[in-house]
Amino acid sequence: MDKELFRKLASRVGITAVKVLSQAEEYMRLSQVKCVGLGSVTATSKTIICLELAATSMKFPLDKEYAIKLSGLSPKVYSSNLKAVECMLGLQSNLGLRDLAVQYGCLEAVKVASQILQRYETSLPAAQRQDLDLSKPLFTTAALYAACKCMKIRADRKLASSSGAKKGIFDRLWTQFQKFGQEICNGPSYMGKPVKTAQKRQKTLTELLEVEEDDGKISTSPKRERVEKTEEEETKNYEEWKRKILENALKAKAVDS
Repeated sequence: MDKELFRKLASRVGITAVKVLSQAEEYMRLSQVKCVGLGSVTATSKTIICLELAATSMKFPLDKEYAIKLSGLSPKVYSSNLKAVECMLGLQSNLGLRDLAVQYGCLEAVKVASQILQRYETSLPAAQRQDLDLSKPLFTTAALYAACKCMKIRADRKLASSSGAKKGIFDRLWTQFQKFGQEICNGPSYMGKPVKTAQKRQKTLTELLEVEEDDGKISTSPKRERVEKTEEEETKNYEEWKRKILENALKAKAVDS
């Protein structure tokens, strides 16, 4: 820890109380061991964060807006790093899955993460379940991280480092959780049952005839009407031809007599 930088920044944010400075120095020492994997955190921004955490714990007034400006980070990045350091140092009360998901932008993974924790708990012997606290950051973070991996959700990269545990421990746990997550995501309850679509019932011949009926009569197609008309004309022509033949025969008989 650069003590000169620490004193300079503490003076600029207006922290002069010995108790607050001592607490901030302790946070700085712990952060060098526990706060790994925070790529966007510089020495200056980490110092400012530790000073703010110490001031908050001691209820010492601090100009947060000016502190963010001194850190060289944007308000959003600063807030994210502050929460991550706070969690890694064990200063933050245990966040529930939903709160953690809101913080890291992966709300859709909450349900699967909750089911992962349930399956993990039931897989343990009864003796181990008695002292198990699944609300600890290590478990909630690992479950949410595993759920995001199984669901192919791109979560904030700081989610993994916010557990406060060493990378090796966290990796072993979330890998174990991932097996439960894959079972959940590949199971029928997650995939959902296919929606049944009603098949269109074919109409019977009787129904088709009923549709064609008009005022109790079956409608006649134009083609059928033409056929019936032609047959009627042929009948009339035949009767006319027959009548003329008879008339001619009678006339011929009258002439002969």
